[in-house]
Amino acid sequence: MLDSITNLLNREFKRLNRIILSLLGIMLVGQTLISYVLYTRYWGHDTAAWLYEIIIANIVLLSIGLLAILIVYRLQVRLENELNAMLATELHQLRSINDRAQSLQAMASTLSATLSFERVVEQALDVCSLALADMGIPRDSLVGAVFLYNGAALEPLAMRRFLGIDEERVLLGRSGVVGTALKQGEPSITDNPGNDPELKQFKAFQACLTVVCVPLRAGFQLFGVMVMGTDVAVRFENDHFDLFTAVADQTVIALQNAQLYQNLEAEKQRLIEANEDARKELARDLHDGPTQTIAAIAMRLNIIRKMMTEDPQKAAVEIQKVEELAKRTSKEIRGMLFTLRPLLLESKGLGAAVQTVMSSIQEADGSEMQLSGGETGKLLNDTAQTVVFSIIEEALSNARKYADARVVEVRLWQEEDLFVARITDDGVGFDPDDVRDDYNSRGSLGLLNMHERAERIDGSISIESAPGAGTTVTLIVPLEKQGRIG
Repeated sequence: MLDSITNLLNREFKRLNRIILSLLGIMLVGQTLISYVLYTRYWGHDTAAWLYEIIIANIVLLSIGLLAILIVYRLQVRLENELNAMLATELHQLRSINDRAQSLQAMASTLSATLSFERVVEQALDVCSLALADMGIPRDSLVGAVFLYNGAALEPLAMRRFLGIDEERVLLGRSGVVGTALKQGEPSITDNPGNDPELKQFKAFQACLTVVCVPLRAGFQLFGVMVMGTDVAVRFENDHFDLFTAVADQTVIALQNAQLYQNLEAEKQRLIEANEDARKELARDLHDGPTQTIAAIAMRLNIIRKMMTEDPQKAAVEIQKVEELAKRTSKEIRGMLFTLRPLLLESKGLGAAVQTVMSSIQEADGSEMQLSGGETGKLLNDTAQTVVFSIIEEALSNARKYADARVVEVRLWQEEDLFVARITDDGVGFDPDDVRDDYNSRGSLGLLNMHERAERIDGSISIESAPGAGTTVTLIVPLEKQGRIG
């Protein structure tokens, strides 16, 4: 392309030189003829005087023509040099743009092919180093790191040319170039990182002359920052900032994908553990309840068989006891089956299912159970009703097993666009903080399960209790997200 433009330019200037030479020849001939006519015909001068003057005039005209040709030649050389420089600059910029596009495409390919956020972050720093290569600065002079929020502090994840001591340091993101980038949501730059209130603690940045900080954000959610510096003074242009922003956007996508994958894995593991806990609890209940009762029935039947011949009247009494024991066992098994699959919840709704559980507990323990607002459960969709039922059942089970309560009240109601369920008992109470501390050593059980279930339907749970003061469990579910449609 450059050669073709140069050849075209040479052809045009050669044509211009031919035109100048042609005009010069015409002017020389014309000047000679006009001078001959004027000097000999009109002014009557002799031939010697005419030849001397016309030679001088032609020499002057020829000098002017040659000067014009020289000027055109110098202009040609200048235009060729400027054109070569301009085309070289444009070609360099096109190559840089192509390199950036290929790097971003490679980064996007890595993003789609892996869920490793660390790999994507490493490649993000590689892409950003292209901005240095565009300026003639070695790419290995880049000092950088990606800092992600861990609580209130920003911790380094991927580092480039960081010293060992720097890997343990964190950023607060409240001041300096980092604070500015986070507040404005745009890249920020400093030419004096050694005096930056937050960056000066890092040995790697102290030797830098220029540092740029790019926020990692999606909408209004901030994930962290990407900080890059060089030991050479750099003046970044708008296209460099556009590159940094594009890399930051890709990095945020990678972070979101990685977090989503981790959350799915954690949810999968939680469901496996919850299923295993349910299986173990069911096995315990079967062992402690129906299994023991059935074993007792078998023993009594064996005894009754012997009594049939020795004391038929006493055997009849024993048969009646076995019948009552079998009925009680059958009822316990139905209660367990109801817990596993509450068909009444599907057919009659939340209120009826809760009332059934409360009636079962009241019949077994003799404690007073009260339900109000059962019809409010119909405001929830089927999924939310199932989760709310599990939470209420868990709360009632806790009240039965641990609270030693005489009265348990379940109240359901609507408050603006919220569904509220409150379970209150007059039992012995407990210290919620002590129980949470115990969960940290035992794993996800009891109250923690209730919190996890509530989060699945965008709800929240608060637990109020104290030793000797009973317990109140309040569940709040947004109807905007979990309400029944239509």
